Amino acid sequence: MSARAFPIDRIGTTDTGNAALGYRIRCICSAVAFYPLKRGVKRRTPESIPQHFRSFGWQVGTTDRKDRCPECLKRAAPTPEETETMTTPQKGPAVNVVPLKAEPPPEMSRADRQIVFAKISDHYSGEGYCSGWTDKRLAEDLNVPAAWVREVRDQFFGPEGSNPLLDQFLKAQAEFDREYQAVMEVRKRYLDDGKSLRNRLDDLDGKARDLAGLAKRVEKEIGR
Repeated sequence: MSARAFPIDRIGTTDTGNAALGYRIRCICSAVAFYPLKRGVKRRTPESIPQHFRSFGWQVGTTDRKDRCPECLKRAAPTPEETETMTTPQKGPAVNVVPLKAEPPPEMSRADRQIVFAKISDHYSGEGYCSGWTDKRLAEDLNVPAAWVREVRDQFFGPEGSNPLLDQFLKAQAEFDREYQAVMEVRKRYLDDGKSLRNRLDDLDGKARDLAGLAKRVEKEIGR
């Protein structure tokens, strides 16, 4: 158990005015929970401190930055770093943190399956979707998990198939990217050539001025 994760903090006063000590845990969202040390009670063991916070739904990390309150855990699944932290045994007296399991996707009811089936039937023809439709778009249109659409389509219809409109877009985009890169290469070459030409012209201009000065000297010396 690290002092950073569970700093001892004054959390109140007793009837006699003496400060009561306890352990505090803080989430990145500023939520705070306390574990008071009561008078006359046997001293808490190091293992009991993180276990106390876990019993109230907290995630106990190896540092205070990895602690999470129950509300934050409900809103987001653990990151790979947090998962690794939760499954890695901690050194010292603290107990190992039990890894959290991500919430499974909602199950599809019979009514849900019928709705998805009807929607796919409206937009599926032959060996694939009609133009403009995909599993993803259909799921977004129904506001259901894409896995539901994929499951029903695989079971009753067939492969998702190529989408003519999407294929047309991807082909046009690839052609545009190739032409754009070719134009940019020509533009760069002309810019480089133009810069080189300007440098040569500047050099010739300087030489012309030097030559004109020399001509005046020759004319002056010969004309004596």
